[in-house]
Amino acid sequence: AREIQPGAVRFVLTADDNRERILRAVAQSHQFIAKPIKIETLRMQISNSLALRTVLTDDKLHARISQIRTLPTLPSIYNQLVAEMQSETASMQKVANLIKQDVSITAKLLQMTNSAFFGVSTRVENPLQAANMLGMDTVKSLVLTAGVFSQFDDPGLPGFSIESIYNHSLAVGTSARHYANAFGLGRKQAEDALMAGMLHDIGKLVMMTNFREELSQSIQIAEQQKIPMHAAEKQVLGVSHCEIGAHLLSLWGLSDLILEAVTLHDTPAKSTCPMVNILASVHIANAFDHDQNLPDRDPKFTHADTEYLTKLGLAGQLPYLRTLAGTAK
Repeated sequence: AREIQPGAVRFVLTADDNRERILRAVAQSHQFIAKPIKIETLRMQISNSLALRTVLTDDKLHARISQIRTLPTLPSIYNQLVAEMQSETASMQKVANLIKQDVSITAKLLQMTNSAFFGVSTRVENPLQAANMLGMDTVKSLVLTAGVFSQFDDPGLPGFSIESIYNHSLAVGTSARHYANAFGLGRKQAEDALMAGMLHDIGKLVMMTNFREELSQSIQIAEQQKIPMHAAEKQVLGVSHCEIGAHLLSLWGLSDLILEAVTLHDTPAKSTCPMVNILASVHIANAFDHDQNLPDRDPKFTHADTEYLTKLGLAGQLPYLRTLAGTAK
């Protein structure tokens, strides 16, 4: 299907529990859906995927992307890791040996694993320990994140830094996985929520490198007009870091659910068919982390879109979800 109709959106709908076949299928699909599933839920997921295609093929977005000198590349070790995990002879030791080949990614992986966000009880000293304690799926997400962040140098832009985006992304990713588990989304979506949360601001890294002047203007407009950064970026560039990041991740073949969460993490109400899914998990995690960093914050205020969350039946759960965010750190 991918070769005959490469522009088609590919869904895999299955009740198969064979790990090897599942991993092969995931690699070929935009969305992997486990049976049983309600027909209305399937219809909503298809609608959201089609709407996402409209955003990612927008002329303004492509005009901006064409101005970027060099886009970050998918770390080669990530592809090797995915291939190893799909192998019949996959093992923690083989995964660890692959990771150890890249010294900088290994160092970043261990830094993330030993951070308070993952709450490991003993210090992790090597990739094998990390894989055994966190699982291969989590390690795969951490390797991708480490590989992405290692490709950027901090340009020294006032109000922005690679380190602040990295810390925020790690907080959002780990909290988003907590929410996905709390919502009963299943292991695969929980791991995708972790990856989406950790990569949701990758567009900011691209803008810091390629649109520094426009980003500075956006910061000034956001402060002067008291509007969110993504809205200020739209005024200046015509697109926001959300769409730029999602476009990049789409080139890397990440799933539609991850792309949707990255595209709409600041504007979830734009979702064609709002659902309790990865987008909801990442949006809440992102909003709560921004809430925590506000000086003299009104405890009743939140960056979360309460109207959107009300439609999902989650607005009344915000106090409970906020306590979950604390357990993720």
